[in-house]
Amino acid sequence: MPYYDYQCETCGPFEQFRRMSEATQPMACPTCQQSARRVLSSPFLATMNPHSRIAHERNERSAHEPRVERRGGPASGAAAHSHGHGHGHGHHHPHHH
Repeated sequence: MPYYDYQCETCGPFEQFRRMSEATQPMACPTCQQSARRVLSSPFLATMNPHSRIAHERNERSAHEPRVERRGGPASGAAAHSHGHGHGHGHHHPHHH
């Protein structure tokens, strides 16, 4: 579970360990119990190892915006884009551009 930063209007900023699925929900301030909103901070990300930062950003993005990537196969468009060139099959296809 990662740490998230929150801002209480009365007491100021604080950090809280939370599940990613709960990160966007308001958090009760540990001092006054007032509802506090999550704030984004970048100082830690700036000093973080670049590989860890990329993994963290990908984790955050995938938690809120799942993305499907297709690789290979006819659905990717690689097979559909042909210029009529036969490579390595022993056949000759004329060029029709």
